[in-house]
Amino acid sequence: LRAVEQRQIMPVGSTEPVDIDLRLVTATNRDLLQEIKEERFREDLYYRLNVVGIHLPSLREREEDIPLLVEHFIKKYNAEMGKHCVGVSDEAMRLLMNYEWKGNIRELENVIERAVIFAEDDVIKACDIGLIGYSAAASSGKNENLQAALKAYEKGQICRILNKYDWNKTEAAKALGVGLSSLYRKFDELGINVKKYKKQQ
Repeated sequence: LRAVEQRQIMPVGSTEPVDIDLRLVTATNRDLLQEIKEERFREDLYYRLNVVGIHLPSLREREEDIPLLVEHFIKKYNAEMGKHCVGVSDEAMRLLMNYEWKGNIRELENVIERAVIFAEDDVIKACDIGLIGYSAAASSGKNENLQAALKAYEKGQICRILNKYDWNKTEAAKALGVGLSSLYRKFDELGINVKKYKKQQ
């Protein structure tokens, strides 16, 4: 506290304080006022640190930033990996827009980095995006987009399984736990052109 308030420290073994010149920047994802109430954070330290407070909303609260961030990360990893991705498909963007992003921007960056690595085309498709613990943002009140997002995710999953089994539809159907006729119906329902996707792979 002395270092923060008086800008002085007492070196070990010294009897004289030493002046320091510092600017302290702190960050947290916790509600510190609640932490103080529950006696998990010192109130005096809070008021010494909280000179200028900036609240940064989570990524799921500012979805309008997602397309800009996606574009930025694609450019970044294109340059690092010598790739030539020009963007993401509409289906892929729907997935990204409806995901919860509990890991915020770092999670989004990791997803785009992985997609750039595995993308076979110059446009990142839903098949290229792997979202861990996928959860469409129904909790954010975007129910009107939920059905489209789920279809895009389902299409991506089917494409990944087909690719895993070298586009053997019988093996893919077994892995997905559906009959072959059901898989063909999904092709029609989700607009999966097997010949086109296989050629792209």
